[in-house]
Amino acid sequence: MLYLSVIVIILLATVFMVSVGDRLNLPWPVMMTLLGAAALFIPNRPDLTIDSDIILPIFLPPLLWAIGVKFSWGTLRRRWKSVLLYSVLLTTVSALAIAGATIWWVPGMTIAVALAVGAAVSPPDPVAVEAVAEPVGIPRRLIGTLQTEGSFNDAIAIVLFHAAIHSMTSGHHIDPLSVAKDFVLGSILAVIIGYIFGWLGGYVRQRAHDVVTSNAVTLVIPFGAYLAAESVHASGVIAVVIGAIQFTSTKYMAALEAEERLSSTSFWQIIELLMTGVAFGLIGLQASSIIATADPSRIAGLFGNGAMVALVAILVRLIWFTIVWLAGRKNPIHEGAPESFAEVIVMTWSGMRGLVTLILALSIPVVNGTEQVRQDAIVMMLSVLFFTLVLPGLTLPMLVKVLGVRANHEEETAVPELLQIAQDAALEALQAEAKATTDPETYARVKEMCSAITRRDEISEALPEEYKQYMEKLKDKRNDFVRLRDAALVAAQNEVIAAQDRYDSHDVTRVVRKLDILAQAESIRSSGMFILPAMTAGAVAMERYNLWKKHQGTLSTRAIPVVENAPASPLVTNEVTPKS
Repeated sequence: MLYLSVIVIILLATVFMVSVGDRLNLPWPVMMTLLGAAALFIPNRPDLTIDSDIILPIFLPPLLWAIGVKFSWGTLRRRWKSVLLYSVLLTTVSALAIAGATIWWVPGMTIAVALAVGAAVSPPDPVAVEAVAEPVGIPRRLIGTLQTEGSFNDAIAIVLFHAAIHSMTSGHHIDPLSVAKDFVLGSILAVIIGYIFGWLGGYVRQRAHDVVTSNAVTLVIPFGAYLAAESVHASGVIAVVIGAIQFTSTKYMAALEAEERLSSTSFWQIIELLMTGVAFGLIGLQASSIIATADPSRIAGLFGNGAMVALVAILVRLIWFTIVWLAGRKNPIHEGAPESFAEVIVMTWSGMRGLVTLILALSIPVVNGTEQVRQDAIVMMLSVLFFTLVLPGLTLPMLVKVLGVRANHEEETAVPELLQIAQDAALEALQAEAKATTDPETYARVKEMCSAITRRDEISEALPEEYKQYMEKLKDKRNDFVRLRDAALVAAQNEVIAAQDRYDSHDVTRVVRKLDILAQAESIRSSGMFILPAMTAGAVAMERYNLWKKHQGTLSTRAIPVVENAPASPLVTNEVTPKS
């Protein structure tokens, strides 16, 4: 009962800290670290003992799955060099460098304990990186590289960590060749297991008849893949990530309803947040118990050791990215490589440690009947997190601004290009479906309407100034319609909810859900055969207009949108306005 009460309190504190962070414009990983630090000052705190054997199986699978679903096989093929350079080599070099520095710096430090510390600190946390880096305007290609680094680096770190723990508990020396062989064989087996579980999950999800079942599948598969891989001494990390990639392959994603994709995204954001909060809260409670009974000078020494470890991790990262940048100045080594020393600094400072570092510290077992190693590691990890997560999280926005790191033209136009692809596909499908299933009069009207959208694309290319004026008027008009629509939907929702005492709750829930779906729509129109082409055309136009403003008209423009009751366009004559 004590454990359950503590977990509930931590979850409530997590939600509170995140809401405070939103108000203060602070990234939630930083707030989670502060949550762990706040636990140090709780009076009469409970003395919790957590079995180190269950830490990794509980926390890792869902968090790794949340990372893996953001990738695809195509992304993995394009970024295989990043996986090799950063997930494998940089993680290994960082772990060994930190281990060597720890042996040199800390008196009496053994190789096994030093390697365990190095393995725990070596992998940056992609969840923390994305939460902190993306809002500050770091170029998408750099964020992609950082995410790729975080996709498989945990696997390397955990292999090294397990080798160190085995040496600590058995007294045997670490055999590098044996570790490398086990990793290669375990990785191959993990890929097979992960692919099977990903295929199985996709197969079941395709046949699920509701959103709840669909999301439940995504929660079960990660644990199944992880446990199956670990049971045969393969890498559970790789199995989960590969399973997630296969699960979200084009075949399975295309078969999903929009509501399933939206709800799945929200579901996993919640899982990510709450699991991270629990881990940070637990390590804070563990550290508080240690600090309360330890000599202050010893605690200060451990925090100093943690600062040294963090410094080594940052320096190794700086040297590594500098080498990659210098080696690829004429021809970048890989997609998303740093293109300037300013980008090297940003990518170095974005190497934030997070949840995996905490989990590995918590999973250090009792050695020779004492928890001394585990306790020291936990206190050191809090210091490491301050210097590699809190400090970068608070200063990264200013650093990006001072260094002038920003997205290039190709990155900025990616979203408009994808929206244009969506518009073209929608128009083509609309005409084909109308020709095959409707009467000639309806088909003629559909074809004429699609031609009007296409003509706007062509004409707007040559008239950027008129395009700008039109978009200013359209933007104001669109905002008016969105405001009016929101007011109407809020009134409708409130009225239906107020009537729940007079109607069956099931009926009320169904109607409110329909209104919620309307409220989430990006288009100001809720019906009509041209809603998708109009929506994508409008989105394309707004994206291109924003780029046009940013670059003072140096970019080409396309896709004037079709919006009912919009101001008359100076670019198109003989417009056809669709009827709902």
